[in-house]
Amino acid sequence: MKLSQRNGEYLFVYGTLKRGFSNHHYLKTARYIDEAKTQQAFALYTIEYPFLAKTPILYQVQGELYLIDNDDLVQVDLLEQHPDDYCRELIEVVTSGGQIVNAWTYFHPHPQGRLLEHGLFIEQ
Repeated sequence: MKLSQRNGEYLFVYGTLKRGFSNHHYLKTARYIDEAKTQQAFALYTIEYPFLAKTPILYQVQGELYLIDNDDLVQVDLLEQHPDDYCRELIEVVTSGGQIVNAWTYFHPHPQGRLLEHGLFIEQ
């Protein structure tokens, strides 16, 4: 079952943009939808913040799904320095209820730091 989007874009966040984390304020007008995970397997690296990488293919990455308007998406692009640092791409994510959604997320072409054992970033 697919969720339909209205008046915005879906954004999947897996790091410091999540609720309770340091950059969540960038999602000030975004609407929280649900806990979600990537449909495909990826990898997460971390230093003080995470890097989502397409390889190695290790695990589904856990995060949160938001409905975000264009103004906030532009602000998140600035934070992530898209496309010069992180690159925003559409992926499929699965909500906790099993719904599949096409959502934007940010990959890093040159991840740094420690490879996480599991697909969950916890801010230190």
